[in-house]
Amino acid sequence: MNSKTRSTLRPRRRVNLTGSRCPMTMVRAKVALDALAAGETIELVLAEGEQIQDVPRSLKQEGHRVLRVNRKGANYHLIVRKGLT
Repeated sequence: MNSKTRSTLRPRRRVNLTGSRCPMTMVRAKVALDALAAGETIELVLAEGEQIQDVPRSLKQEGHRVLRVNRKGANYHLIVRKGLT
């Protein structure tokens, strides 16, 4: 991985959504993304189950790009690039 790729994946901020329940998980993700400029990245921490199944799909439908998904223990860490929407 080159330095440009590493800096692209370095999120501007991190938001832990593991304690949220639907639909608040997606609401909190949207609020966090709204604070970013198009093209900036954010790290979202999600729990197993509904969160990891639903949030990435919803983000893609809204025009955002999931760049990476890593599992760390019981949680998933997503790096998301904000779309132009």
